[in-house]
Amino acid sequence: MNRMLPFIAAAIALAACRKADREAGNPAQDTAQSAAAASPAASLPPDVALAVEIARAVQANPSAADSVLAAHRLSRAGLDSLVYAIAADSTKAAAYSAALR
Repeated sequence: MNRMLPFIAAAIALAACRKADREAGNPAQDTAQSAAAASPAASLPPDVALAVEIARAVQANPSAADSVLAAHRLSRAGLDSLVYAIAADSTKAAAYSAALR
C-alpha cells in the first residue's frame, strides 16, 4: 500500500493543478473540463477510463490495491506509466480530474 501512495498523491496533485488553472480563468481548461464532466464515463478515452476505475477501486479499498492492479492486468510500473501518460495530455488530464469529482 505504501507504494500506491505516490500514485494517489499524483492524482490529487493533478486534480489540484487543474482546479488552480480553472480558477485562474484558463478558458481552454474550462472547456475541456466542462466537456469531460458533461459526458458519461463511457465516452472517456480508454486509458482515462481505466485509470478512473482503478483510482475509484483503490479509494474504496486501499488495502486491496495490489488486487485491483492484478484484476486490471497492471503492475505498479504499468500504473505509473498510465498516470504519467494521462498527465502529459492536458485533455486527458482534465477528463481524469473531472471524472474523479
